[in-house]
Amino acid sequence: MQNLLKYTKYLKKPIKNNNQIYFKYTQNNSIKGETYRSFKRVNKYFNKNHLIKEGGKRIKGYFRKDIKNKPLISIITVVLNHKKDLENTLKSIILQKYENIEIIIIDGGSNGSVISKIRKYENYIDYWISQKDFGIWDAWNKGIKLASGSFICFLNVGDYFTENSIKLIVKKINKKKNLDIIFGTVLKKKTFSGFYPDKINRRLNIFPSFVSTFVNKKIYKKFGLFNLEFKYFNDYEFIYRVLKNKKLIWDTTSKNELITVFDLKGFSSSITLSNKLLEEFKIRYKNENIIMLFSKIFLKMFSYFFTKIFFRNKYLKYN
Repeated sequence: MQNLLKYTKYLKKPIKNNNQIYFKYTQNNSIKGETYRSFKRVNKYFNKNHLIKEGGKRIKGYFRKDIKNKPLISIITVVLNHKKDLENTLKSIILQKYENIEIIIIDGGSNGSVISKIRKYENYIDYWISQKDFGIWDAWNKGIKLASGSFICFLNVGDYFTENSIKLIVKKINKKKNLDIIFGTVLKKKTFSGFYPDKINRRLNIFPSFVSTFVNKKIYKKFGLFNLEFKYFNDYEFIYRVLKNKKLIWDTTSKNELITVFDLKGFSSSITLSNKLLEEFKIRYKNENIIMLFSKIFLKMFSYFFTKIFFRNKYLKYN
């Protein structure tokens, strides 16, 4: 419990204007370039599809962009009728000790109380939209299209960053050039266990949690968005698809560099074991040849029971 209190304590701090970096759009301003055109293009797409409500700094003509040694980090939060957990999630972004962050909220058509909560923090949100969608993965794809940051991370309602999270990620970006993906350390809120991604093995099916993954936007352009063909593990399918590329440049945070606290009450908690296994089989079938598929399933079953018995603490316990 002490670990969790340590990471939630800062959420009680009052929110102050933390020198956020904005550039006002004018006819003669350089910000008129790609960022503005991209936003207008995506905004036109949403208008065609019955836009309900929108807001944020972009509506007033304020945009963000990369600055030398201060890359723009886009944080996308998807919400649908979760007013109670939304505030802590937003505060954990706003209270970061790194200022060049783009906050995008994709709401799936929530009730008025959720919209009121979003409007409460509108001065800190770059763009938000409330519109019915086809589920979480469709909402994530919308967020990617709207993001203008060099790196994109998803922070769902109920999850939150620690106060130095983005600062640690930017340190990695500035230190190791041409990074494609950064896998961050995750603490599970209820079990006080976590995943620290220094051990990633595609063959043994040891994958990082997408909860704390920062992806270079060029990766989405190269490999595509989340595949809506799947229902539950679209993030797993994306990582599985991307990690097939052996030239991928990726890095991880250490065990002591906690990035995200993950709420187990979210979307993944409602998925049954049978659905998990069936969808994982479909993902592997789509991305592997049949011989490799069955050999990896056997290897996965063996490694699962072996790890469960002998190495549980090594991979799951968070000290």
